[in-house]
Amino acid sequence: MADIAYGDKPLQKMDLYKPAGNGPFPVVMFIHAGGWQNGDKKWFMSDADKQRFLSAGIAIVSINYRLLGEAQKAKLFPPVLGPFNDAKRALQTIRFHAREWDLDASDIALSGESAGACSALWLALSKDMADPNSSDPVDRMSTRVVAVGGAGAQTSLDPLQIHLWVPETSYGARAFGMSDPSKANFDAFLQKRPELEKYFATLSPAALLGPGNPPIYLAYGQPRPSANDPKKDDNYYVHSPGWGIGFQKLAAEKGVLCLLQLKGEPAKGYENRDKFDFLMHYLKTSQGSAGGNH
Repeated sequence: MADIAYGDKPLQKMDLYKPAGNGPFPVVMFIHAGGWQNGDKKWFMSDADKQRFLSAGIAIVSINYRLLGEAQKAKLFPPVLGPFNDAKRALQTIRFHAREWDLDASDIALSGESAGACSALWLALSKDMADPNSSDPVDRMSTRVVAVGGAGAQTSLDPLQIHLWVPETSYGARAFGMSDPSKANFDAFLQKRPELEKYFATLSPAALLGPGNPPIYLAYGQPRPSANDPKKDDNYYVHSPGWGIGFQKLAAEKGVLCLLQLKGEPAKGYENRDKFDFLMHYLKTSQGSAGGNH
């Protein structure tokens, strides 16, 4: 099912891939990369990985969403609310139509890459955003999920925390409508922090860590940073393992399960497996997995 509308804006569309046979099927919802500035729902996983899910009896939804430019035109602030709120709406739409689409509304996991993984973390770690008093039945749907797993995730929107975890990066200001990447722009982001701090508690994934969070899996395609590493370009630091290392440490302090996979360093207890195996473990699959604690 292609280009299913979940809103009235051109980018508020999603594609649904279903396994053969009868459901209701568990669901993994995927949020594409592109720095919230570009990208498409076709950028979600290889054909082989797609087949892994479908063969396990798991449906896949891949979403498009409003980008930062569209959010700024709509006068949303911070503009990252455009991508974030669209991910929320897409998830609630899946739940609302679950019976019609032969899906299991109680068994949904999230995944994404880069900025899409940041959006997935925000959605998964936020408190349930269902509005039981809304006149819109979609808004009354729960936003809780059973697990979240992403690659190359930016895990904080707080410039002080970003500077601590990935001191070389200039990334992050764009979420608040400021230009990046450049050191001068990041310095401006830091200077503006007192004005922006009120948003971090509800928008920064790291600030949302706490009791009730679903299990998390973070994967990064580079090895653990070393003091002897040569200087790299900013694209490396945008996806630095430092985002995951700092986040995993904080998750442990908060009592939240967070597995971390780096290049040459498999996730503890998940050797020879990956983020998609992790999601399948927590979803009820036709292959007989009991899943995790829902």
